[in-house]
Amino acid sequence: MRRWGGPNRGGAAVLAAVLAAATAAGAAATAGCGVRPTGVLSAGAKPVASGTATSGIVYLLSEGRMLVPAVRPGLPGHPYLPLAQLQVPPTMSERRHGLTTAVLPRPLLRAFTATDDPSLLIVGMADEGPLPAGYPSRAALAQIVCTATAISGIDAVDVSRFPQTVAPRSPLSCDDFDDMR
Repeated sequence: MRRWGGPNRGGAAVLAAVLAAATAAGAAATAGCGVRPTGVLSAGAKPVASGTATSGIVYLLSEGRMLVPAVRPGLPGHPYLPLAQLQVPPTMSERRHGLTTAVLPRPLLRAFTATDDPSLLIVGMADEGPLPAGYPSRAALAQIVCTATAISGIDAVDVSRFPQTVAPRSPLSCDDFDDMR
């Protein structure tokens, strides 16, 4: 007869068998995945960012409605970015210096060079419905023209609402707005 609380050799054997099976299963699981341990592998040199940071000039307006050049960050390969940036409100720093803009955020400005004269930039406005009365104002036109002629290689600008149908008839330059500089 067995006494209560005495040694149970059958239970110890079962426990030992379970522990051995669990250890074997764990070893098989980690070894069976096909990944062999390796040391540290070299992947080559660290990546290094390089390139030339560009900037562009946008012409904003002072409190006295005079043209003031302001430097904005550029992107390599996007020479007409200053025209798009002209439609972005002045930065906090520019506003602190009393600068503003007469160029509206819409309609979007579109720019392309004339096929027969790459120094002539044709700037138009996307057809996004009727324009506000009197837009673009002379101040907005001066900002657009002076910003466009600040782009390398551009000497003159034709601003028209539909550049694809209207030939450049009277190119403008920033000199046409000397009274605002």
